[in-house]
Amino acid sequence: MKTHAIKTQDTTRYPFGDIAKGIIGGGVLGYIAKNKLPLSPAEMDDEFKGAMTIIREQSNKAKAGAINTIRNIKNKSLAQDTFIKVVDAGKDAGIETGLDNIHTALKMRRIIQDANLNKNDIIELKGIIATVNEKAIDMYKRGVKAFTGAVKDKRITEMFVIGGAALGFFGGLAYNIMKPSNKA
Repeated sequence: MKTHAIKTQDTTRYPFGDIAKGIIGGGVLGYIAKNKLPLSPAEMDDEFKGAMTIIREQSNKAKAGAINTIRNIKNKSLAQDTFIKVVDAGKDAGIETGLDNIHTALKMRRIIQDANLNKNDIIELKGIIATVNEKAIDMYKRGVKAFTGAVKDKRITEMFVIGGAALGFFGGLAYNIMKPSNKA
């Protein structure tokens, strides 16, 4: 008499396990997406725009403060003196900090040429300009990051988690439908 092996169902894989993994993974991704997705146009409302204006004004004040610190040095180096002349040339042209507008670039370049700066003075001048601008830019970026984070914190976490879980559910379901069958 011949015996045949009875085909048994593969019990090592449960279809609900894949769906559960999809739901959990989708929920986690939804939570992460809450803080990683960029702001929507609706989130960039008048309050947001007003805050960006205030942050920009404060960074300009930081730049002006750095300029005034150099301006108040009694015995300025040639590079520092040239820097202040360049800033003043910009102010004469109606530029708030003197470093923001291309229209006075030629006049500023002429001031630098007339100063007869040596190689070390030029390096110092470039360093001064970079430092003053970096302070303002750094302050602006930190302010924008902080306020953007605060806006993202207002987002409803549950909506992102539920949305991600729903997508995970459908992903797990689609995986179970499309996976090859385990026939022996």
